[in-house]
Amino acid sequence: MTREEQMLLKHFNDLSERAYYQNRPCFSDFLDMNAQSLLLQFFKGPIAPVLYGGYDFAERKIAVFSETPVEYPVCWLEIQPAYPKYAEKLGHRDFLGSILGLGLERSCIGDLLIENSTARILCLERVQDFIIQELTQVRHTSVQAKVIEIPESVARPKFETIHGTVNSLRLDAVISLAFRLSRSQSCGLIESGQVYINSRLNTSNGAVLKDGDMISVRHKGKFIFSDSKNKSKKNKCMVEIHKYV
Repeated sequence: MTREEQMLLKHFNDLSERAYYQNRPCFSDFLDMNAQSLLLQFFKGPIAPVLYGGYDFAERKIAVFSETPVEYPVCWLEIQPAYPKYAEKLGHRDFLGSILGLGLERSCIGDLLIENSTARILCLERVQDFIIQELTQVRHTSVQAKVIEIPESVARPKFETIHGTVNSLRLDAVISLAFRLSRSQSCGLIESGQVYINSRLNTSNGAVLKDGDMISVRHKGKFIFSDSKNKSKKNKCMVEIHKYV
């Protein structure tokens, strides 16, 4: 474990102990998949964390340390072109780059959901006013930001549904199907620490997936695995994958 990882674990333990001894909720900033995996595998504080990202299968999440239900210190912002008729086609990188260009840390921002050059962004409450006031342009397009209320059922990315057959429900086989890779390419990604199952780092090619598992592959994307329990005529496993687009 690196010194940085040791310091991060100490920070998690400090938050847990503070929540326990002071009898109040404590929260981390948004965590990437590495930090979540570290937390889930090695945390040993008095209050176990709950991870929250605003909706089911969110990738970036805050860690919540509390023994009672709490209000999460996050909010949804909607950022859209001020003049839609003249707006450029804006994507994830455009919005994220402009927000970070304001001087904010990535840990202040959760997932970004993009549709028709409009972004819905989960952020920490402490930065919401700053973003609303300072974010006026994305690329060459004038934008406006505002706080919105968004049900978790609505705050979902879009999926591409992939049906196919695999010899087994091994991780490497399913990743090959999801991203149209060779088996050796999938194994390389897994063995090099690029793959997470339900926020936990996984380096085993032979890990067997279960219905509902979320798999995230760095630089490739993520998907939700669905096992149909059916077999093809050649006795292969028929599966369904919901791939984020």
